[in-house]
Amino acid sequence: MSKALAWIRKSKGDDSDVGLEEQRELVAALAADVADEVDTLDLGVHTGFSTMTRDDPTGLLDQNDRVQTRVSELEAGEYSHLVSWDDRRICRDEYFSVIQYAAEQGDAEIVYIGDVNENDLTFDLKRRIERDTKEEEIEKSRRAIERRKEEGYDHGRPRFGMTYDTDGEYQVPGEEFDTVLEIFQLDNAGKTRREIADEVGIATSTVQNVIERREWYLKRQQMIEP
Repeated sequence: MSKALAWIRKSKGDDSDVGLEEQRELVAALAADVADEVDTLDLGVHTGFSTMTRDDPTGLLDQNDRVQTRVSELEAGEYSHLVSWDDRRICRDEYFSVIQYAAEQGDAEIVYIGDVNENDLTFDLKRRIERDTKEEEIEKSRRAIERRKEEGYDHGRPRFGMTYDTDGEYQVPGEEFDTVLEIFQLDNAGKTRREIADEVGIATSTVQNVIERREWYLKRQQMIEP
């Protein structure tokens, strides 16, 4: 089951502005078109700048707890799509590259209401000459991921309940794997996703992801069995 993250933000005005209302309607509609489920990050009127270009110690985009949580979820693969009005509604400075990279790591497609020319993305890493060092680091990371894929190794942040083996090559059951098995037992017993989430104390979306990857989890469990 696919899930989209609808990202809504405006730099100026107030929460009742027509521009925000239009975003809420159209971005949500597009998100519902491209995915089975939709989560919404509605920042309302909020700065689009981050600590990468501003010295303001509070209130910047990358200091927002909700933004940090959603970016982490993007990177963890919880979303199939990131939907926004355009790239500048997501972010107005180089922090966009962090969000873009998180989406790439989590295999999430970025979809816009408006037409955005990839060659004209203001914050595309390839066009930010002053960010050469950061771009090089990310490219190295991408190449490393490709090499891991070619070798058949796992990559990215471990899925819920998992950790990497001592060689750092494969994800194997970790400290919370008992919760994974409990989720399977409750699912077999006919519990709803919400009931399971309440019982084991984790997010419903995490429960959904675990159940959808049941076969993968059970194969990984077999890898460590004698």
